[in-house]
Amino acid sequence: MSYRPLFIGGCDRSGTTMLGDMLGATPQSFATPESQWIHQLAPLLHLKAFSSPREAVDWLRTEFRFAVWDLNDYRDELESAIQLDDPARSVQAILQCYLQHNLPEKRNAPVWVDHTPDNMYFYPVLRSLFPDARYIHIVRDGRAVFQSIRDLDWGPNNAYMGTRFWSKRLEQAISVEMAEADNCLRVRYEDLLRDPTTEVQRICTFADMPFEPAMLNGGGLILPAFTRGQHKLVGKPPDPSRLDAWRTRLSQREVEDFEAWPATRRYMQVFGYTPDTDSAVTRGGLHTFWNYLHDFALYLRNRARHKRMEQSKVQESVD
Repeated sequence: MSYRPLFIGGCDRSGTTMLGDMLGATPQSFATPESQWIHQLAPLLHLKAFSSPREAVDWLRTEFRFAVWDLNDYRDELESAIQLDDPARSVQAILQCYLQHNLPEKRNAPVWVDHTPDNMYFYPVLRSLFPDARYIHIVRDGRAVFQSIRDLDWGPNNAYMGTRFWSKRLEQAISVEMAEADNCLRVRYEDLLRDPTTEVQRICTFADMPFEPAMLNGGGLILPAFTRGQHKLVGKPPDPSRLDAWRTRLSQREVEDFEAWPATRRYMQVFGYTPDTDSAVTRGGLHTFWNYLHDFALYLRNRARHKRMEQSKVQESVD
């Protein structure tokens, strides 16, 4: 069976997981964990990088993002799924394997919801695999995005770097909006939280899937264990009281740093987010250097921690 993809993308911490969890909570759809492995596997198959399905599966089983799908125990099924000359069929067959072992009641659900934030960055790969796919670009106030990422062990950890991160992600997603004018829907995170019924109905109309009231409560996504601490609100109804939490959690200096980047100010205005500062604040070279240094130092520390966690998960899944 072939599943019709609905690819959700946008800046990390903009609600991609929450929306995937909501849209997957219906008998007509299913949501999968983040699928960065598809962005890697498809080009390798295109390049004839594997001499056999077994070799492709051996590679997959070493990839952390595939390990969290908990399919590594099913080597024979995965080998049968891999079509060396057809990346799209390979992915579809792996999806069937995932459903068989995790969501057997949804084996015949026609819509596959993929909430990987990187989907917009890897749009050329996805477009080549699934020309009939539809896309959702979810946008969230960049200050709230930064506040949500700042204390995590990945991503930008100061506002100077956070503003560039948000703007770059928006640019990637806007390019998909331009390329897929009829097949890409923009959704504002804030609108989804304030009026979830209207927004989810609008999304369902766009995606050609029936609206189910159960979607408003979420519960359509099996979260990998390593991300549950970062997604404590997934599986619960949207909570609009959290929309302005950034106002009390970011310092004035952080807000000024975030709004100082010209591209960010322009995007904020276009997407309906009013800057708190009247004009961009100019920072000196030493301030810029310190922010780059601070971000890089924490990246090195956190990357070592992530590497250990990834290796542990891969080893656990293949033992």
